[in-house]
Amino acid sequence: MLQSLAPDRSQPPVLRLGFWLTDAFDFYALANALEPLRLANQLAERSVCQWQMLSLGGQTVQASNGIATATAPMDQAHRLDVLILCGGDDANLPAEHPDLRAQLIHWAAQPVSLGALGKAGWLLAQIGALDGYRCSLPEPAAPLAFAALGELTPVAAPFCVDRQRLTCVGPQAVQGLMHELLARTHGRGLILRMEKHVARQARPLLPVQNAPEKLQATLALMNGHLRHMLGIDELADAMGISRRHLERLFKHNLGCSPSRHYLDLRLQRARQLLRAGEQSLPGVARECGFVSVQHFFRCYRQYFGAHPRDHLDARGISNMQETAIA
Repeated sequence: MLQSLAPDRSQPPVLRLGFWLTDAFDFYALANALEPLRLANQLAERSVCQWQMLSLGGQTVQASNGIATATAPMDQAHRLDVLILCGGDDANLPAEHPDLRAQLIHWAAQPVSLGALGKAGWLLAQIGALDGYRCSLPEPAAPLAFAALGELTPVAAPFCVDRQRLTCVGPQAVQGLMHELLARTHGRGLILRMEKHVARQARPLLPVQNAPEKLQATLALMNGHLRHMLGIDELADAMGISRRHLERLFKHNLGCSPSRHYLDLRLQRARQLLRAGEQSLPGVARECGFVSVQHFFRCYRQYFGAHPRDHLDARGISNMQETAIA
């Protein structure tokens, strides 16, 4: 139950989610829900959330795009804090599946937070699970009239968390819903780290044409000294400015510190070398200025969300094997 998840500073709780898949569910919406959870675990360097794929019978469920997903049956669900219904375009409860209605009513009465992605929210509305709750729902289909669905309180927001009910208008709003869940259990600091991580990966590494001349010169100097790194004070001296001035240039134009950007450049170079496949992992680490392979692995995984080996070309794997034999 979401309200019972008050943060415990000595041992922060694990947010336990179940995703209930129905036939022809929206795979894009599900992916948008899972990615923030994966990133939260990565940046926290521990399991801050766990999830399970569920369905009525525990069968393989096919998404609307044809991708099949293995599931566990609902009666074998792990202990959950949140159960989220993932459906497709059908916003009406099918008469030929009374078990679906019965299970929805059952879970609506349980001490867990019950939610739905996109049009699946209308299925909750039809069993009265949203009566008395604020909710975010997409535009109803013609047969679905607000007046016929009890005491709905729709809000003009992409997503809504009201006590034990969670709804969102569509796939694009799912990420915001997941961020809200994570923030309530693990604090806004984790969400800020996640947003900074995503922004950093999206930031171009090359300077824009109208960037200050000294900033462009510093970036060129950094690019020329990836293996034998220069200190921030050395870079500032080379530009004839103070360290503080240099830091202000980076913060104002690139949104980060010089050391952070220097690391970004080295990691981007490392991925280029890995894909070229001409060096082993230790060789790439040395070429990009990392004093140890372990430190290289840790930084690379935090930045790209993958192990360097995952980006290693076949020739690089061969070089790594030959090095191990030698």
